[in-house]
Parts: sequence; C-alpha cells; structure tokens
Amino acid sequence: MKNRILSLLFILPTIFSFSQNANQFYRKADSLYTANEFKSSAIAYNEGIKLQGAAAGFNRYISAAASWTMANVSDSAFYVLNMLSQNEKLTQSDYKNIESAKDLATLQSDKRWKQLLAAVRKQADANTYPQEEFVYGRKDGMGLLMTQLKPKGKSNGKAIISVQAGSWFSNFGMIERGVYYKRQYLDKGYNVFMVVLGSQPRYAIPDQVEDLKRAVRYIRYNAKKLGIDPDHIGIEGGSAGGHLSLSIATADEKINTTASDPIDRVSSRVQAAAVLFPPTDFFNWGFPGAAMINVRGPQIQARVYGAFDFKVLNNTTAIYEPVTDTTARNKIGKEISPIYAVSSDDPPIFIIHGDADMVVPLQQSQTFAAKLKEAGVTNNYVIKKGGRHNPDDMKPELNQFVDWFDKYLK
Repeated sequence: MKNRILSLLFILPTIFSFSQNANQFYRKADSLYTANEFKSSAIAYNEGIKLQGAAAGFNRYISAAASWTMANVSDSAFYVLNMLSQNEKLTQSDYKNIESAKDLATLQSDKRWKQLLAAVRKQADANTYPQEEFVYGRKDGMGLLMTQLKPKGKSNGKAIISVQAGSWFSNFGMIERGVYYKRQYLDKGYNVFMVVLGSQPRYAIPDQVEDLKRAVRYIRYNAKKLGIDPDHIGIEGGSAGGHLSLSIATADEKINTTASDPIDRVSSRVQAAAVLFPPTDFFNWGFPGAAMINVRGPQIQARVYGAFDFKVLNNTTAIYEPVTDTTARNKIGKEISPIYAVSSDDPPIFIIHGDADMVVPLQQSQTFAAKLKEAGVTNNYVIKKGGRHNPDDMKPELNQFVDWFDKYLK
C-alpha cells in the first residue's frame, strides 16, 4: 500500500511530460556549464525553454544568456534576454537579477545593454500594481505578512484573498511571481491580498489554517482602512493554496467573542472560493483507502513531511511534542481534509483540475465536487482536458474565476 501511495503522493512519474523533458535539458545544461562547455550548455538551455514555452522560469532565460555570454556569442545572449524583456510575468526582482548577474558582465560594454535594461525595466513597471504590506498577525516572535495589491483604476470595494502556498511552502517570492495571475482581478477593480503563511517544514497544515483564518479576520476587521467591503471577501489558490482555501471555505463559523485581540472576535468566513487542483482528502489519495496521513517515508521523499509533522504543546515541559499516536493523527488528518467539512451553508466554490495532473490526483476534485453537489452547495467543476499541475495549463478556463467572483461577491 505504501508503494501505491508513494506513486501518487506528489511525485507521480512525469517522464512523458514536457516539463520533465525540459528539466532533463536543464540538468544537462547545468553540467555542461560546470564543465566550461558554454555553447553546448546554452543550446541545452534553449531546448528546455523551447519545450516549456511560457512556463519556463526566468532563471532559465538568464542561465541561457549567461552561457551564450561565456561562449562569446553575444548576439544569442541578447536574443534570449530580449525574449525575457517582453514577458508579462517579469518582475522588479528579475530586473535586478539581470542588472547584477556577474556572468552577463561582459555584455555591459555593448551599446545594446542599456537598451535592454530599459526594456526590462519598462516591462517590469508595466507588470507592477500599487501595493502595500501589512503584518496581519504575530507568533513565536515573528510577524505574519500579507501584501495588498490595489487596482490601477477604480476599486470595486471587494477583496480576493490569494493563498501563497505550494506543497505547503509559503514565502514572499511567491507574491512577486503570482502578480501576473491576479491581473484578471485587479483589472476589474478587486483588491487582492497575497497572504504568506507560516511555512512547512517549521509549521504544519493546522498552523497554516489558523494563520489563514487570522488573515481573513484581519482584512475584515480593517475593511474600512483597506478600502473593501467586509461582506464581500473571496478566496483563491492553487494546489496547497487551493487546499487551504477550501479549508477556510468549508470551516464552521467559530467566533471567539472573548478573545483579547479584537481582530479575533470577527468572522473568518468567506463569501466565495475558486481553486485549482486542490488536495481535499488525505484518507483516499487517488483511490479509496489510500490514506497518506501516516506514511512518513513517502511524505519525506515528496518533501511535504513538514506539513504533516503535527505537534502539540506539553504545558508541563513547555515543549512542542510530535503527535505519533495513529488515532490522534487520523483525527487531525480528518480535520484538515476539506471533504469532511462540507455542509450546506458553504459558499459557492469553483474548481478546475486537469485530467493529466501528475501531482494531485484528479480524484481529489471529483469526489469533493460530488460532495458539494450532495450537500446542495453552489459549485462549478471543470475538468481541463490535457491539463497538468500548472496554472498556465488551466487557461482559458482560469479566466472564468473573476466572473465567478463577480457573480457571487455582488
């Protein structure tokens, strides 16, 4: 059983996917670069980029340009960088990385260099929206951060919470990379709150759910200051971010009216949700009975063990101790599996999941959508033919998310 779960636990074989073939080229390119075979390295990077298309990471473009530069083929280096300068996902960080890249130093004496940097900066500026950072909570001596992205035009007064998490990792870099996918909301007047959570491996899923509830409460409590309507808050995310979004959307309303912090005395409910390829049931992973909640080895190999490394505070010793009892772990596992929390009062939920997803089984969304239907919850479930575990594969259906929020955050 463990081997069957391992094959489905976030590391399903992808040797036939474009992504895997591209990664093979990248690994080859890295090795060739280390061996000072720069031209061959550049060619391998180019092949990987060609296979991945829009999904190719910016670091791959920079690496390709660096290889061409070290091979003294500056025309090809500028060609690759000019491709990058036209990308709608380009960020200010990408501009800084290009400007300071040591392997591109010899290009700086070329008259095309300043023109390139100007084009990169212009595109990065065009991709940027007004934003402000907030500390929405504090724990363990650290601040929990979110970034509010504001529309360039008139605000519609509504909020979308975007959960920044992949494999239950969460960091600021996800915000920079994620702005591109939030343009559909921003361009229609929504305020988007990019929420960073306590990340695994230090913090497990139950901690992240609590962080996210705190974020919702912070936004609702400070709605006037943030320029949004507290009764029009949606939530969205993909993969682990989708799972956490559904954990909030299906949660029972529990307000602590006696909490010392007034923020914790308001509701953490949302009014609509839209997610991509979300995990929903950790006891039936890909097929009935495939419980992956207690399979430590596969979790470690999949690099998600920290998300399931549940701990409780021993008040006597003041030490957080791991939860090892199977019954106790199963109880937590059920609490963090959104499918067991579905009820008729849940908000409208939109799910898109590809039938070629090799990371999160399509079954996770299928059974969850069936549960929503059974409970009478308004929902839309789209199976993307040929779609893999990549938001770019979810287009054009992904563009329907904003229509969903328009309809249910009215």
